[in-house]
Amino acid sequence: MKKIILLLLFPAIGISQESNLNWILAHMKDNSIESYTILNLYDNLPQNLSYTASDNVLIRTTKGSETYSYLDLLSKKSTLKSMATNVHEICHGLTGMYFFNEMDSNYIAHDSNNITSYFFISEDIIYVSIFRGDVFPSSVLKNLIPESLITSRYETYILGDSSTQEEGIIGLLDELNAYYHGTKFSFDMLPIYKTVYPDNYLNEWVMGLQSTMTAYYEFDFWIKEYLLHAKINYPELFSEIIKKGSALDIFISIREKYKTLISKYSESVKVESGKIKYYYDTEFWDSDYYKLIDRLNTDKYNSINNLLSL
Repeated sequence: MKKIILLLLFPAIGISQESNLNWILAHMKDNSIESYTILNLYDNLPQNLSYTASDNVLIRTTKGSETYSYLDLLSKKSTLKSMATNVHEICHGLTGMYFFNEMDSNYIAHDSNNITSYFFISEDIIYVSIFRGDVFPSSVLKNLIPESLITSRYETYILGDSSTQEEGIIGLLDELNAYYHGTKFSFDMLPIYKTVYPDNYLNEWVMGLQSTMTAYYEFDFWIKEYLLHAKINYPELFSEIIKKGSALDIFISIREKYKTLISKYSESVKVESGKIKYYYDTEFWDSDYYKLIDRLNTDKYNSINNLLSL
């Protein structure tokens, strides 16, 4: 069945490119089933979806991209590396669109101005999210973040024109979840890196992971700053954030998955570096990690960490 879908999606690609696509999907099914599921769920959605909210407003959405739009299929190496970005981007598409699919079969009363999302975190942790609070944009954080703590993604997610502006805390969580899943795909593909890069797999694997593993600390920092600012200045918004099943619970769930992944990454690098016969010299973390780790360990976030049960 999957092969038929792929042929329909890629009528014009060459035989080698189709082979590379089938190759990576087969390895995902064996090694990274959650990444595979994200692509499959999105792939099976219709091009257009709509439903009528409780305030009688018709809401529509359309697929912004095909399931494999972000892949470079020219070689197995390029396919392997670009799939991490593809999983990240399609995770965004799933978060935005699959809510419409859920409303078709299991409608939950809400108004058209609520922020709606479908957070697929794992096979057994899914949030059909309706956020009813009035959020503030992530750009508000620019007045709270010192220059010394400006990181590589700051321009995109704190200053840039992304969903983190219009959707605030939910936009930040959407990005955190997408980074988690793209990173988890690359982590899961270690056995495939060993076959594709037999003489240098560990350097290649860590180079593909160091930045997105570090992204956890960027979003952990920004989201904690957002929560703290809301707690002090927007009590009604903060009350909505900490409601059962709302933004705080989503944050806790993604955070725990990401932290576990980082722990496994750390252990895997230690194990693999002790086995290889070639020189391994790739930095474990991106430089932004060293900017943020001391700040995150300060007492400033004690009240937020207590909510996270740390």
